Amino acid sequence: MDNKCGKHYKKYTEYAKFFEILSNPIRIGIIVALADGPKKPKEIRALLGVPQPLLSQHASVLKEMGIIERVDKFNVKSPCQLKDKTILDILKAAGIKV
Repeated sequence: MDNKCGKHYKKYTEYAKFFEILSNPIRIGIIVALADGPKKPKEIRALLGVPQPLLSQHASVLKEMGIIERVDKFNVKSPCQLKDKTILDILKAAGIKV
């Protein structure tokens, strides 16, 4: 693809990355699990039925994108929470019950 074509849609790259992050069912499950407030990782694991390493991997991706955060950023065992609840509006618009 030539540079002229790339200029027109390059500004949408971050949005595409955001929706790529949301394309995983475990990540959506984590967000839905946190919809009603902070939860510890073991609570989320129990709700989703996934092993701890898999949950950690997907939670890290959500943290890197600024979707979730720890309640106490200095405590590794602190519960996680949604950083911005507007993500729930996006899921609702997609027909996901939160």
